[in-house]
Amino acid sequence: MEREQWATKERKPTVRQLIALAAVLCERADQPFPETRLEASELIERLRLETGHPAPRLQDAPARRRPGRTVSVS
Repeated sequence: MEREQWATKERKPTVRQLIALAAVLCERADQPFPETRLEASELIERLRLETGHPAPRLQDAPARRRPGRTVSVS
């Protein structure tokens, strides 16, 4: 597949791209890349607090439903 076909501006970044971006940003900020979900959550919360994010704690954000998931009632 040619680059123009898969790298269009309409498509969202892949998980691999996001992880690579996060790793580079951690390196730039002189932060270790988190090894676990807990470490990742703690780092996100700390960085949000340091930058004055309006909802620094993940539990402050509303839960998001995944699109396309419906609950069937029988």
